[in-house]
Amino acid sequence: MPPSGAPPCPAWLVGDALDEWERITPALALMGVLTQVDHSVLIGHCVTYGEIVATVKAGEPLKAALLGQMRAYAIELGLTPAARAKLSIAPPEKGDEYAGFFN
Repeated sequence: MPPSGAPPCPAWLVGDALDEWERITPALALMGVLTQVDHSVLIGHCVTYGEIVATVKAGEPLKAALLGQMRAYAIELGLTPAARAKLSIAPPEKGDEYAGFFN
């Protein structure tokens, strides 16, 4: 299993995409969903979110493909109630606090 925790935010992520990263990453990390190898999926979600916001702010119609991408990333990251219901997250392994006394 890859190391758990949020991957680092890329320096080039800006605007609404960065806002989305900062909004969801702490929550996903607390849920135990994120690992260090989830970087691309998390970036994809945030960039897609930024594109959706920019499209709406420009008064342009949203394209189905963009909404489909957002839905796919949301499902992968457990960002919908249905997706969370299907998540199977192993609890973190706890070390034996007394192991050091018996070695």
